[in-house]
Amino acid sequence: MPRKTKRQKGDEDVHTQLAIRVEHCEASVEAAVNYNVYTPESAWNSDDDDPLYRFTTRLTVAGISTYPEERAGDTYEVTIYGDNLGSGDIRATLKDVQERDEYGSPKYRQYRGRQIPIYKPPPGMGLIDKIRGQPGWTAWLRVSPRFTSDALALLSNGRALFLAIHERKTNRTRWVQSVSLQTTDPAEE
Repeated sequence: MPRKTKRQKGDEDVHTQLAIRVEHCEASVEAAVNYNVYTPESAWNSDDDDPLYRFTTRLTVAGISTYPEERAGDTYEVTIYGDNLGSGDIRATLKDVQERDEYGSPKYRQYRGRQIPIYKPPPGMGLIDKIRGQPGWTAWLRVSPRFTSDALALLSNGRALFLAIHERKTNRTRWVQSVSLQTTDPAEE
């Protein structure tokens, strides 16, 4: 009789759509000279085209999950950073994530009679972490300054707001794939 082998769990990603009712928020803005000017020896990812002046907005949005049911009632604290400093991941283009061959040339594959690029997508925009021993979660992500300005405008209008977060779990890491601040409950959409 052949020996049974244990079946390995697949490395498939788990996608979850979260709906969070916003309870309160905090905001701060900062203007400063780019710190790389003062300590160029520690500016590992410095780019000569980075702006001289740094403008940063930080939003911390806290709320309670309404969806999915197994996480309903959990608390979330999402910190959103928006700055104009040369963050390559914020200003990245599709060309930046196109796979390259051993000579540095972009890779393509044949699809329905035409050549299409092969991309290596980033893992996400930010991370989501569980708070040990509590029904709570924290998340952070980096966005463009325009997103934070638009979010601040929504947060100041006085209406009930909701965060919709697309979470992708790979192995033990939870990534933010997308986030939306909206006036309608995403659980009802």
